[in-house]
Amino acid sequence: TFTYGFNLAFTYKQFDLTAFLYGSQGNDIYNYNKWWTDFWPSFQGQKSVDLLNNSWSESNTNTTVPRATNVSNFSTNTQHLSYYVEDGSYLRLKSLQLGYNIPASLLNKVNIKSLRVYIQGVNMFTITKYAGLDPEIAGDDRSRGIDGGNYPLVKQFIFGLNINF
Repeated sequence: TFTYGFNLAFTYKQFDLTAFLYGSQGNDIYNYNKWWTDFWPSFQGQKSVDLLNNSWSESNTNTTVPRATNVSNFSTNTQHLSYYVEDGSYLRLKSLQLGYNIPASLLNKVNIKSLRVYIQGVNMFTITKYAGLDPEIAGDDRSRGIDGGNYPLVKQFIFGLNINF
């Protein structure tokens, strides 16, 4: 339905804190990874815990996980079903940075105009109900909304210096 973002900035004395949050609301993702992990005939070397423990059976009829059967048919892996479609809404803290500006009185002695030390976290957390690895799926205009197994964005910690002479 829409995407959104927030930029936040705070300063207190020599400290500064910035944050960038963004997300998407109301979109659906076709989780193609389920074809490999939740249907037995698709790829028998890799199965989800849900398929192995919670699949449909005569004694377990109150489940959304398909029946674990070794035969491909209309209710397993040969049809594109709504089973693959999931809510792709999310909120991600893309960047959080804390900085400290060294007072100019300390820097005059070494001919430095300004010195800022900072620590930054990237991709700190994501709030989502999406079962795949990352709701922020990449792709071109032919694969929008389809998660074909992209690697998730990694969490990073960055330390840095900004120096002006």
